[in-house]
Amino acid sequence: MRISTSQITSAGVREMLLRQAEIQHTQLQLATQQRVLTPSDDPVAATAISALESEIEQLEQFNVNSDAAKASNELEESVLSSVTNIFFRVKELMVSLGNGVYDEQDLDSISIELQERLKELVGLANTQNANGEYLFSGSLVDVKTVTRDIGGSFVYNGDQSQRFLRVSSGVVVPTSDHGFDLFVDIKNGNGKFVTSADAANTGTGLIDPGSYQAPPNFLTEPYTIAFSVDVNGDTNYTVTGDISGATIIPATVWQEGDEITFNGITTEVNGTPLAGDQFGIAPSTSENIFSNIQLAIDSITSFQDTEAGRALFYNAITGVQETLDRNMENIDLHRGKVGAQLNVVESEFESNLFLLVTSQSSLSEIKDLDVVEASTRFSQQLVVLEAAQASFVRVQGLNLFNFL
Repeated sequence: MRISTSQITSAGVREMLLRQAEIQHTQLQLATQQRVLTPSDDPVAATAISALESEIEQLEQFNVNSDAAKASNELEESVLSSVTNIFFRVKELMVSLGNGVYDEQDLDSISIELQERLKELVGLANTQNANGEYLFSGSLVDVKTVTRDIGGSFVYNGDQSQRFLRVSSGVVVPTSDHGFDLFVDIKNGNGKFVTSADAANTGTGLIDPGSYQAPPNFLTEPYTIAFSVDVNGDTNYTVTGDISGATIIPATVWQEGDEITFNGITTEVNGTPLAGDQFGIAPSTSENIFSNIQLAIDSITSFQDTEAGRALFYNAITGVQETLDRNMENIDLHRGKVGAQLNVVESEFESNLFLLVTSQSSLSEIKDLDVVEASTRFSQQLVVLEAAQASFVRVQGLNLFNFL
């Protein structure tokens, strides 16, 4: 077979270029410490690398979310802990007020402290995180959570949305609770009904907060307990429905300590109610925690040091205490939820870390270069290239005229 000089030259150049390309590829592998530089190097490995890199990126984002969720929930738990401490102090003051040992100056001092505690509570409700977002405004993070309107009423300005973060492929956790559940939507009184004394009462009757043992639909309307004196000089009470006008309990002789029970409601009136005195029982309604403390402040401000005035004052303070208990129960419930959320975040964070290490290890096995093997191969490829270059020079030097 006849081989021309041009064929020999082309074949030699082609082989040298191939060897140079191999060396360049190995050199790039050594420089990047990666075995697979392009999908064509190993299509199966390239697919696995892409999947593992996506998984690692997702796991890293989950842990970033976990850190954010943890910080937000820890901030909420800290705020709610402070709210609980304020409630304990307010309740302590309410109990001391019920003892009736304070003079006017003492009452003024307690009123001032309650006002400061109220400001502190509003400040906690308006807590902002490190990004300047209001923690308890739901999705309206730029809106101040609680303000007072021109009439002095407390207004919740957020919405009832809850923000969430995904901390794993199957778990999302709240980053905070909205203020409506925490500070606004809490039933007053004992949670079923609230008792009150009429401002026109002249006796010293004190009504108990009472209890409720019937389904909620039984408490269909407000009721009035009215006291009177019969011809025998006995004190009687009558219970009527405020809306229906129906007589629930007809005139019944009253003695201090007697329970007044009807429609699942149980309460009692102590002290000495006089004829014409009235007490109300109404279904519980939502009352924000700030208004309840403001009621205590207003009761101190309007206190009159008479027997009837003290009775009205103690009835109001008792109502504040009862509602305060509901407030504390609600905050404790949410603190428990926050604690559970923090446990979930911590658990998912640790799980993500384990999966992250596993995925990174798998990626390293597929993607990373065996440096020793690549270095040996690089040396071999250099030797082959040098041999190809040397043989090419010698073949190119062959000429028939050298032998004539």
